[in-house]
Amino acid sequence: MNIHGSGSHHAALLTVASAFFLEVLDATIMIVAIIPLADDLGASISGVTLALAAYLLALVVFTPASGHLFKTLGLAQRFQCGLLILCLASLACASSQNLYMLCIARLAQGFGSALIVPAGRTLILANTDKDQIPRIMAWLIAPALVAPIVAPSIANVLLSLGNWRLIFGFIAFCAAGLIAICRATLFALPAPAARQHPLDVYAYGLWALSSSALFTMFVAGSNSRPLFTLLAAIVMLYAGMRLYQRLCQATDKQLFDLSLLNNPLFKFNIVSGSFFRISIYAFPTVLIIHLLKTSDYPPSSIGHCLLFIFAGNLLAKPVAARILANSHSIKRYFLYSALATSITLSVFFYPRLSDPLPVLWLACALHGCARSFQFLGYSSSSLRDIQPSRMHHANILLGAVMQHNALIAQAVPALLAAFLIPSRLPGESSDGFFNLGMATVTVLSLMAVVSALRMPNSSRQGSPPSTASPTNVKAGNHTHSSVVTQGAEDESREAENHR
Repeated sequence: MNIHGSGSHHAALLTVASAFFLEVLDATIMIVAIIPLADDLGASISGVTLALAAYLLALVVFTPASGHLFKTLGLAQRFQCGLLILCLASLACASSQNLYMLCIARLAQGFGSALIVPAGRTLILANTDKDQIPRIMAWLIAPALVAPIVAPSIANVLLSLGNWRLIFGFIAFCAAGLIAICRATLFALPAPAARQHPLDVYAYGLWALSSSALFTMFVAGSNSRPLFTLLAAIVMLYAGMRLYQRLCQATDKQLFDLSLLNNPLFKFNIVSGSFFRISIYAFPTVLIIHLLKTSDYPPSSIGHCLLFIFAGNLLAKPVAARILANSHSIKRYFLYSALATSITLSVFFYPRLSDPLPVLWLACALHGCARSFQFLGYSSSSLRDIQPSRMHHANILLGAVMQHNALIAQAVPALLAAFLIPSRLPGESSDGFFNLGMATVTVLSLMAVVSALRMPNSSRQGSPPSTASPTNVKAGNHTHSSVVTQGAEDESREAENHR
């Protein structure tokens, strides 16, 4: 089934893209309101920041379990349930009277978002022809890229009309609208039937422990507490090793379907994509901290660096989708895009780059363009050869890894500040912080280049499809039969297999 085939499929794509936009907006819109929120609740700015960051922790912890929650519901119903939780949790945030209530409500928001992303992406991609996936992914990603650009403007308008509570009310209103819309647009889409294994509660507990320890490490590092940071790191490493041992054991229960890693492109996204995502997620934080500490620019001008990064990302996305769709070698695409990302990161080492502000903004925009190409390559190739019946499991694993990458990227600047320049960030030490931080993100980006070089030259784009046995799929309350087609790889050909 081609999701471009009718207006109803366009409406379904727009609905899921809007939900992704709302999720990213919820994660970024409150940055502008941190100070008035702290004043109103009588809390510190750092405390409010960490309470808001609890949203990200909830995404990391609950995403692996999202496939096992509400198992009696179809994907469309699960998507709608996630929106309902997000709506109610946003109202709880708006009515919070202290920091603890806000933190709990933000955790509930993250829980709702953890249901939305895997279900929505699976519904769309399972009903999309493989040759259309790069274009579909570009449309799915584009609204999420717009959200950080428009978030400050929306927040300022809402703050001028009321206070920070109105921002959460706006999120709840948008979620309520999408709840009504998705009933008309998503419930008609066939959802692939997937074999459901029982949840491995022990493995999930280890996952939650390691993720919480990572968040604690971020909190301790942000407050320059090296001892607590070290203890949290030890707990995280121990839980991570036990989790790996548990996942390698053959059991009837399951947290992640690790057999998906037998797919080369999916494994490449997990491994190489993690280096890339940690790098690009950590870079803006390192840059902004450096500029705030060393430059005389107003915070609004420094904040425009983020705007230009996301603007370059957004503007390059249609071009990247066209180039990827017409590329005959996915290996060369990844190699060139990874090199471009590394080069645009390395130019920030030039000490006088930030002197003329427009030049700094231009460098940020060029970096945004480069990372747009690489990001689309990962998002479009990872699910290339995943069967529709396994698509939801793949999205669960991929989503959990991506959220974990974001959490690690938040911890990188905090750890650098805690261990390497504790209590001496202002003045001369901030140059050392910036240089070491930029070296870290650049090395991570170069590791993605090395991973691209190691990709095998064994498959070719546009492999002839082979017909598999019919697979039952569930559409809302209806059951359909579809023919699963897979790309047959030709090992004698040099060009890489891609969407």
